[in-house]
Amino acid sequence: MAAADTKGDLLRYLDHATRELSPGNATAFTTAQIAKECHISRNLASQYLNELVRDGFVVKVGARPRLFFHRRGLERYLQKPLKNSEYASVEELLTTVGSSQRHDFEKLIGCDMSLGVCIEQLKSAISYPPHGLPVLLVGDYGTGKETLAQLSYEYGVNSGVFAPDSKYIKVDCSRYEENDSAAEGDIFGTRGHAGAVKEAQGGIVYLNRFDHLSRTVSELIINRILEGSSIASMQTTRYILSTVCSLDNARIQSMSRMLPITVHLPRYADRDVDERTALAMHYFRVEARRAAADISISRGVLRTLVEADFDENIDGLKSCIATCCASAYLNREDSRLVVRSYNLPLHLLGGTEAETDDDQLVNGAKPMSPNLSKRIMAYFERIVELYSSYEAGQIGTDELEHALLETVHAYEDYLSFDGQASNARISAYERVLGPILEEINSSYSIELTRKTARMLAQGLSVQLWGGTRLAQARRKSRSALARLIATLRQDSQMAATIADQIALRIRSALGADLDECAQVILLVEVMETLSTSTEVSDSFGVILCHGYATATSIADAANRLLHKHVFEAIDMTYDQQISDVVAPLTRMLERYSFVHTVAMLVDMGSLSQIADEVPGISNGKLYIVNNVSTGLALEVGNALMSHENLEDVLDTVLPLCTPSFRVVEAPHSEEAIAFCSEAGGGAAEKLRCLIRDSLPDELPMRLVTCDYHELERLGDKAPVFSAYRVRAVVGTMNPGIEAVPFVALEDILYKGSSEALDRALRNMLGAEGIASFHKRLLRNVTLRNVVESITILNPEMLYVEADHAIQKLSELQGKSIDARCQIALYVHLCGLIERLITRNFVDSYPGDLGDFQAKHADFIGWFRQSFDDMCHKYKVGIPLSEIAYVYHMLQNVPAEQDHNADIADAILEDE
Repeated sequence: MAAADTKGDLLRYLDHATRELSPGNATAFTTAQIAKECHISRNLASQYLNELVRDGFVVKVGARPRLFFHRRGLERYLQKPLKNSEYASVEELLTTVGSSQRHDFEKLIGCDMSLGVCIEQLKSAISYPPHGLPVLLVGDYGTGKETLAQLSYEYGVNSGVFAPDSKYIKVDCSRYEENDSAAEGDIFGTRGHAGAVKEAQGGIVYLNRFDHLSRTVSELIINRILEGSSIASMQTTRYILSTVCSLDNARIQSMSRMLPITVHLPRYADRDVDERTALAMHYFRVEARRAAADISISRGVLRTLVEADFDENIDGLKSCIATCCASAYLNREDSRLVVRSYNLPLHLLGGTEAETDDDQLVNGAKPMSPNLSKRIMAYFERIVELYSSYEAGQIGTDELEHALLETVHAYEDYLSFDGQASNARISAYERVLGPILEEINSSYSIELTRKTARMLAQGLSVQLWGGTRLAQARRKSRSALARLIATLRQDSQMAATIADQIALRIRSALGADLDECAQVILLVEVMETLSTSTEVSDSFGVILCHGYATATSIADAANRLLHKHVFEAIDMTYDQQISDVVAPLTRMLERYSFVHTVAMLVDMGSLSQIADEVPGISNGKLYIVNNVSTGLALEVGNALMSHENLEDVLDTVLPLCTPSFRVVEAPHSEEAIAFCSEAGGGAAEKLRCLIRDSLPDELPMRLVTCDYHELERLGDKAPVFSAYRVRAVVGTMNPGIEAVPFVALEDILYKGSSEALDRALRNMLGAEGIASFHKRLLRNVTLRNVVESITILNPEMLYVEADHAIQKLSELQGKSIDARCQIALYVHLCGLIERLITRNFVDSYPGDLGDFQAKHADFIGWFRQSFDDMCHKYKVGIPLSEIAYVYHMLQNVPAEQDHNADIADAILEDE
């Protein structure tokens, strides 16, 4: 083979390999690999490659192993022209073009922005002693789960956590959908198979699409991961599991609870606009290298791709860009690739509004790294610069505060309108901060907005998840920011107090202290709010009482009625002394050190001596008033709100708040027991007679009848309640009087008595009288007597027919009816037939009859079939409301003692 042909082959190979260049495939550019791919000896390959370097076609990098790159392809990759053909190392090459070598997670676009929290979580999982923590990666298709898993392995190697001979092993769990029992053996190994864990040798096992396994197998694998193993390599192996299912999925929630760390990857559309722009430009450059061409993209194309929401996220973006470039390649007029809007896939055309600069071209070589970090850092740097100017005497205090306010406003607007990405952690912090700011707003009559919560949440996210450029930049300026904080606090004591209270509540809620940068922003926000608020209070009240939540209750009632947070509260136990509350009271007074008037309301005279124990307030007067009440608190609160002279107000209101009394005599109306029945007044009178015959002749209590429907309609406003003190209502159906106990007739039948009825009679009959009443009740109140009492129909025949219908209903529904419930049914149904005949039935039902009919169609059919003979004989139809009433009577039988159940069975057998 001629030397020219061989050199041509070498150049073609290097051209193709350099187009596919990525940080992890350096092997393709070694002399040995090049010789192997071109089928020549290593010596000959080395000779020709060095000649190509001298001729300027190839770039040589490093000493051992030497790497050879196609010069033009490498320039396209680096987006910079190269002056030399030889470089001592990769670091020297990158330094020459103004770049630096990036390792593991640093290779990712957005590593210190939308992916920052995800990366910090993965670093924690890899590094956590002694053998790391398993991770669940949750993200839609194409969000970068596998890339993050691979970079986690690189991070483990680079940080020294993994041994050099460890490996990254991927297991695709979707392969086990048909036979997931084999998954456990392939992961952990069997006697004849090493398994992925052993192959990893203390590296990472990545279980892709873990949700494709059955719940049983997936939980078994997770449990084995959590339990560890006696084999050393299995103990040191890290596990990363991934799923495309949402965190709202119940099964994924279960996995998340089992695994220590869950990492949620943002969708492409949820990432910052700068990140999306950088991603699009990156993949355009990748396609340009593949095509060995320079590339330009119209602003319209770039805007459409940045604003698109791809189902497969970054994978969808890559595929779309490849399609655009392929279309542009076919229609190119010269060696350049020019991608215009007509090259977009049809489903994306028209996805954004047209703008005047859509046809302008963007050079693909133009750096498009996301500048979000730089933009945010610029705000912080501006704050530091302003204070430096103040310290140098170049600006005064007013000018400093005005400029700080403008900078903070610009930062607010950027977070709100310029596409700052919000992740789950920032959103969670904002939810925690919202109620804190609402409480502060209420306490100090100011209006801190959601913008303040958003800025603090973003700051906390950066601060608590360090390692990002933002966190490092904030730490560098700590000294200057601390001096700025001292200056602002000195200028506004009230703003300092309010900011301290917010910081204290944040520490309590999240266990984190605000860093200096967040403190400056918070102070500026509070100072502006105070300057624009017309209702900032210069006074407050505190209520101090003995008893569980006594002070809190009075303060809460007064604040609600005043529609403003005026009073704080300190509750004291009954055995606490004044000295026990001095400390919390002193801290409270320090919180409000900026006010001019404090009103302290105490519950007894001894607490008025507390003035000798506390320091008071430096700017005004402390008033101590004893014998606190809600009325007194309202009067004092109104005075504080209206800025009245409190001494004059107290002189006026204290006589009005003096306690007074009046005596209310017990009513002299007679006591009574009321009887009612939905069957009418006649049935109610018969029930009254049954009970009357069981009582002594001389009873200082009236037994009266009343109309059931009137009781149901009017409740405790019915005439019987104004005429008597009703102790109980006895009847066959409950009219629903909440203030008076109801005694169901069936309860008396199967219990032989009623506790509610006994309580109503106990004061008049005594223990012996109650026992005598029970004996007479057992003799007089039988099921047959009751049936005769509540119906004008033939009781014998009605009883037999009802019994037949109830037994048939029991057979149709396939279960026996409780004996106690049968008694209630006999009473209810015998009265029901008469009510239907006289058209006096109950047609109301508290629930949804349509819902009942849909859910219990079987029972309705069984009931109508069981009572068909009775309905036919008496020429009546049973309404759906009555069937529903019977159904719930059967379903809601109270659990009674066995003794009462035996009584019920005996009653039925006797009848």
